[in-house]
Amino acid sequence: MKNYLDKSSLLNSIIDNALKQPSILLDNVIDSIRSTFLIKLFEKTNKDILIITSGVRKDLLFHQIFSFLKDNILEFPSLEVLPHEDLAPSIDIVGKRYEVLNELINKKDKKIVLSPLDSTLQKILSKKDSKKNFYKINVNDSFDYETFIEILNFLGYVRASVVSDKKEYAIRGGIIDFYSTSSFHPFRIEFFDDKIESIRTFDVATQKSIEKASTCFLAPANEDNLLKDKKLTSTILDYLDDPIIIFDDVAHIEDTIVSFNKLNPTSFHFFSFDDFFNKVEKNNKIYFSDKKIEELSEVKYLEKNKNFEKIEFEFFNKKIISYKYFSFFSSYSDFLGIDNLNIFEMIPLFVQKRAKIVFLSSNKFEEKHIKELLNKNHIPSENFHFERGYLNSGFVFPDIFLVIIPYFEITKRKSIRRQKWRDSTQAPLAEFHHLKPNDLVVHANSGIGKYLGCEKHTDHLGQESEFLIIEYKESSKLYVPLSQAHLVTRYIGAHDDKPDLNILGSTKWQKTKNLAQKQIIGYASDLLERQAKREVEKGFIFPKDSDELLIFEMDFPYVETIDQLNAINEIKLDMTSIKPMDRLICGDVGYGKTEVCMRAAFKSAYDGKKQVAVLVPTTILASQHYESFKERMASFPITIDMVSRFKTAKENKKTIEDVKEGKIDILIGTHRILSKDVIFKDIGLLIIDEEQRFGVKAKEHLKKFKANLDTITMSATPIPRTLYMSLIKIKDMSVINTPPQDRLPIKTVIAQNDDTIIKNAILRELAREGQIFFIHNRVESIYGRKDHIQKLVPNAKMAIAHGQLSSDEIDEIFHNFKNGKIDVLFATTIVENGIDIPNANTILIDRADTFGLSDLHQLRGRVGRWNRSAFAYFITPKNKEVSEVAKKRLNALMQSSGYGSGMKIAMRDLEIRGAGDILGIKQSGQIASIGFHLYCKLLKKTIAALKNKKQISFIDTKMEFNYSAKIPESYLSESNLRMEIYYRLSETSKYIEVEEMSKELVDRFGKLPIEVLYLLSLTKIRIYANENNFTLLKFGKFTLYVEKFFRNKKITKTFPFPSNFENPNQLFEITIQTLEQIK
Repeated sequence: MKNYLDKSSLLNSIIDNALKQPSILLDNVIDSIRSTFLIKLFEKTNKDILIITSGVRKDLLFHQIFSFLKDNILEFPSLEVLPHEDLAPSIDIVGKRYEVLNELINKKDKKIVLSPLDSTLQKILSKKDSKKNFYKINVNDSFDYETFIEILNFLGYVRASVVSDKKEYAIRGGIIDFYSTSSFHPFRIEFFDDKIESIRTFDVATQKSIEKASTCFLAPANEDNLLKDKKLTSTILDYLDDPIIIFDDVAHIEDTIVSFNKLNPTSFHFFSFDDFFNKVEKNNKIYFSDKKIEELSEVKYLEKNKNFEKIEFEFFNKKIISYKYFSFFSSYSDFLGIDNLNIFEMIPLFVQKRAKIVFLSSNKFEEKHIKELLNKNHIPSENFHFERGYLNSGFVFPDIFLVIIPYFEITKRKSIRRQKWRDSTQAPLAEFHHLKPNDLVVHANSGIGKYLGCEKHTDHLGQESEFLIIEYKESSKLYVPLSQAHLVTRYIGAHDDKPDLNILGSTKWQKTKNLAQKQIIGYASDLLERQAKREVEKGFIFPKDSDELLIFEMDFPYVETIDQLNAINEIKLDMTSIKPMDRLICGDVGYGKTEVCMRAAFKSAYDGKKQVAVLVPTTILASQHYESFKERMASFPITIDMVSRFKTAKENKKTIEDVKEGKIDILIGTHRILSKDVIFKDIGLLIIDEEQRFGVKAKEHLKKFKANLDTITMSATPIPRTLYMSLIKIKDMSVINTPPQDRLPIKTVIAQNDDTIIKNAILRELAREGQIFFIHNRVESIYGRKDHIQKLVPNAKMAIAHGQLSSDEIDEIFHNFKNGKIDVLFATTIVENGIDIPNANTILIDRADTFGLSDLHQLRGRVGRWNRSAFAYFITPKNKEVSEVAKKRLNALMQSSGYGSGMKIAMRDLEIRGAGDILGIKQSGQIASIGFHLYCKLLKKTIAALKNKKQISFIDTKMEFNYSAKIPESYLSESNLRMEIYYRLSETSKYIEVEEMSKELVDRFGKLPIEVLYLLSLTKIRIYANENNFTLLKFGKFTLYVEKFFRNKKITKTFPFPSNFENPNQLFEITIQTLEQIK
């Protein structure tokens, strides 16, 4: 396309004059033409370009230009909070800004920079000062270890025991882990003296190294230290060389200036727009306008030419003299002189006019799809040109008879830009071994007690060691060596009632545990029996993927996450097997479960010619899914409908008749679709959203409905990993723990009811053209609340939605909100599930202290569904104390607002609300009696034994020894981290798992000391002993005493045994040889 544009004398003359004349104006210009013009301008002038833009326009403009000039375009993002506000900006955005500044400092060629208005006006460090605070680190560099730590502290990095987020660093011996604010992944640097020996990237979730790197970049994490005592005089403008200034849309920018000034930006942090405008007085400027300039301002005509007019117009409170150029492009219909034709009717007419036609597609699959569609419409494609690129609409250059047809004009599916912030967005693994004083805990052998803390005492070897102190009934205390920390886990019950502490040494705990073990065996047997029954049932075998399914998947405007792809592949395997599918899709709000189910629905309806039922708990959610499915499948011959109270009885009756006749492929609705009068002609797939929200009767109907039918259940309550690992062998589950790659953590604020806070929150969102949810859960006072807030922000367009409105009213309100006609939506919890408005990124929740934890998490999940920072305000009463449970809930949400927050919330919800809901009421008693984590551990053992047809044994081999087998404090200083390693070692059941742990320890903490080597050898001995029913191994000075159960008989034996070993591995080898003598 770029080569063809060289031939347009009109376009090229405008570009030439853009450098000769102080400013030019191009009005009535569509987005795709704007992008095309800027691409050509950059290529022809070879000058830096600064584009001042904002909001959704910025994303679209960037995406279009990037598709042609990947290496030359940068975005300098807005912090989206003002520096003087008591809100920290997203660390990902901070890092991105520094990455852009560093790239501009070191640039070797010219750049296009897109910058929102506030980023353009913000004062930043000079190039010279910035350069001092950017560090490029290479393998073999000489770098003092202590100096490196000082630099991390100065740049604003925070020390942590484990690096789980950007802005953190951890120290272990000669290893430093850190997560640079501008990196996709964290780095692990290993020092040898004052030299950097190696650099590796590592995975946040597993903490294991991924691959070696030769270099890494360390960017600042906090500007505060850097800005102290600095007189700020620079902006992004000073990082560019005499750039051409582009005002993306003058009316839009003027509105943004007004909104921005309402936020009272300080002169210390920002230049005024007038200051900036004066600063660029001598730069070449180009003004774009969506509309004709005459519609926006009074225009004075100073000079006329055949291609342009010299005019004076008024914007930004200034009189601007500019050269307005006449249109150099045309729409398809204007060029042809005919309206109301589809693209395939227009193409032959373009050919008749002997126009050159260029099709744009992002990849070879889209190109193939275009050619297939041309072929279907009997249009030969041989004489057309196919190039790579993305534009959101097509156009014609009449002077050279060039027609540009992007993929969008064929499918009407817009591609959406996704900003990648980081490689891994999962939090580190389980935190149940992280204990705080006064936590209730469960000791596997002694029962429920209260954790008091960790103290150092002399152990049986005469060495100073750490002990966990647990208090039991009657103030008795148990001292647990840290090396046995795996026996202790935080107590989580089945409900929020606190349990009684056990009496230390009594038999009651053992009886309680034995009873729970019996119940667990029964529960696991039932689960396995259900699974076995379903295994023998026969379902429909769906055919392999059609080409249309592949095209449907390509039409997905986002980048799938790894977890989404895994879930999709697992579903396809299920659907193409003889066994009826019964799969649970588990994932946090907004993580893309619906898309996974849409692909299954498409496969059923299109490939298998089978009907699909989508069952949802609320009418609002049914309407949302209906719109999403309709929009997503618009290009394909699939009929979608819904039964809903939003429709008339007559309409619903017609829909039900059409379902029976097979005229509807996908039916969406609430439990109404389970009614006897809803009869499917040939159903193949049932999709259930949030099954736990249905009543008992609906669930009973479901059991009958599901027989022999492929079924997918979606749940937005993430399953804790311990439970997932227990159930995975008997339940088909796909877990989506990875958020979309452009997702930023939601900023969570707990605030008292204050007009200023509420007003600023709304104004900030409006300034970036966003929308706001305001949740007020009392219908009788919601109108008064809205009126009060309207007085604070009189220009905002507001509306109210609640369950007492008619279905038509609710439908219209949500439709208007989705289409941007409403700025602030006041609503009850009617919006809790499934409402997806990507442009709404601030939510205020009135009386947040009265909501449950999972409700607040679901409501918070209504925002943050786009590539910008989102804000959730939990508003509590002013000058009034909230309850202790409410404080717990709100603090849990504050602590769990980052990546992987859903899993943390699931665990905290278990603690506050209990675990009964997940496993069913019948299991609640057992969970309450022994605690959730011990329950999961026993369930996992039981299922593994039953699946492998082995005898169920809950025996854990007790081992007594005098070897110094531990993780020394000098090797790993954080006690919580040592507890985690002990716990994970205790969970190993195969030698290879111990070897993997050994490699991980070396990778994360350095060379293994002798004590850890002994610990690993004894762990392998424990695995062998457990598998072979040994109950006790007692290592004496010259003997090994053993106890074992064999055919329900206890066998005891004492063996001679060496007192010294050449190395810990020899201890393992000799012990196994000795134990093998007992058969």
